[in-house]
Amino acid sequence: MATREELLDYLWRQVINANLNPSLLHNAVARSQLKPDEPFADTGSAIDRLLAAGVLPRDICLIRRDAAYKAVFQTLYALDDPGVENDDVFMLHESLLTSDPSGMEGHPGSADVA
Repeated sequence: MATREELLDYLWRQVINANLNPSLLHNAVARSQLKPDEPFADTGSAIDRLLAAGVLPRDICLIRRDAAYKAVFQTLYALDDPGVENDDVFMLHESLLTSDPSGMEGHPGSADVA
């Protein structure tokens, strides 16, 4: 089990700042073309359109980094307030897709329902 500082360091390095890697943009585009029905495959198409419109990869990476920071912050905050009954926070990641309010588990089109 990691210390508080180790967890925060991990979140910054592996979740937030990982979004500064522009190769992840191209990976998302390629993955969405190979598996267009996969959860969040529509993200690859959106990235492809942004790049085709001349948006710099660095700008997209900065937006993704900001979104990741906000998601991590809100998640950590929610673990404290409202919290989770009986501290039942283990393996929550396994339930994340099935908790999509659209019922579409993040698949393309789920953002339109949200």
